[in-house]
Amino acid sequence: MSAFPNERPDADEGFSNTLGIANGSSPSSPANQMHLYDQLCTGPKHFADCCVGISQPLLATLASRLPRSPALILSIGSGSGLLEAMLLKHSENPLDLFGVEVSSCVNKHLPPDRLAKVPSTTSLHPDAMLASSLMFVYPRMPALITAYLDAATGGALEQVVWLGHRSDWPDFASVMRSKSSSIDVIEGSGLCDSELLVVATM
Repeated sequence: MSAFPNERPDADEGFSNTLGIANGSSPSSPANQMHLYDQLCTGPKHFADCCVGISQPLLATLASRLPRSPALILSIGSGSGLLEAMLLKHSENPLDLFGVEVSSCVNKHLPPDRLAKVPSTTSLHPDAMLASSLMFVYPRMPALITAYLDAATGGALEQVVWLGHRSDWPDFASVMRSKSSSIDVIEGSGLCDSELLVVATM
């Protein structure tokens, strides 16, 4: 039986029950998130707790490319959760987006029921094969993406989103291309000049 039923509330509950939500997380208040969100404009803005420059056009591009609920989206290595929280706020369509992080990383922005923990940076999310989309923002290890793609073989995975520094892309390109049917490399769209957004269709 799937841990993620099709109805959105049950899907959220299934995710929480399957992976266990991190204790001690203290996400920012809705008012503070609104304050941060209101700072966004057409150009990328950098925040102290997020690697990527965030802009309204970038959020719009991501929201338009990610699958709608009930499709499961996992953001592997979500860090503080700022990008994911802003994406959930920005999207006009419901997204079943969850962050995945190690226990030592402090979640500052995602609601506790939107975050799950893994033991280490090399650990795989146990329900990876249930995800329709995997998102990697400034990933460090090509081998981790390879492991996720191997684990998702035969599962629900339709898409992988990679967002990072353009100088890092060559290290990940061969991994992504070897497992996908097509690659869309996106520049502009509210991104920093030094960053790329890549959407791979499986």
